[in-house]
Amino acid sequence: MVAEKDKDVVYVGIKDPVEIRRSILESSKDVVQLLQRYEKFKTVRKERQEEVDRLKQLISSISRDIAKLKASLPKTSLRFKTPEFEEKIEKKAARMTGENVKKKIKGKKGKKISSKKKEKKIVVAKPKIATQLDKLESELGEIESKLGKLV
Repeated sequence: MVAEKDKDVVYVGIKDPVEIRRSILESSKDVVQLLQRYEKFKTVRKERQEEVDRLKQLISSISRDIAKLKASLPKTSLRFKTPEFEEKIEKKAARMTGENVKKKIKGKKGKKISSKKKEKKIVVAKPKIATQLDKLESELGEIESKLGKLV
């Protein structure tokens, strides 16, 4: 049986085998780097989708809270007027009557209402699992070491 296998083997001479091997290793290195970039792209896409889902949940939660707040507030016909709203009304009135209201508006300084709350960011440490990306990195290291030996 061993003699039969030897008959099927054919040897072909390769000119400049070191250069061909280097070329093959460099192209496989490029492929591994592309695969690494693709894996990173997939993880970024997944994280982005998770953030979008989280934001959708936050928005729906905020909408429910606003609806509850509106339901709990008493019904009135009074409206809160901001300085910006008053300026708009004065400008419209001036346009209709033809008066110059710029001097009146220029002297006013409206209070800015800001309700900025600093949101605490929760950082969750992800456990290290041998992922496809790690495997590709180790494979890339092996290819680079082989390339280093050829030089």
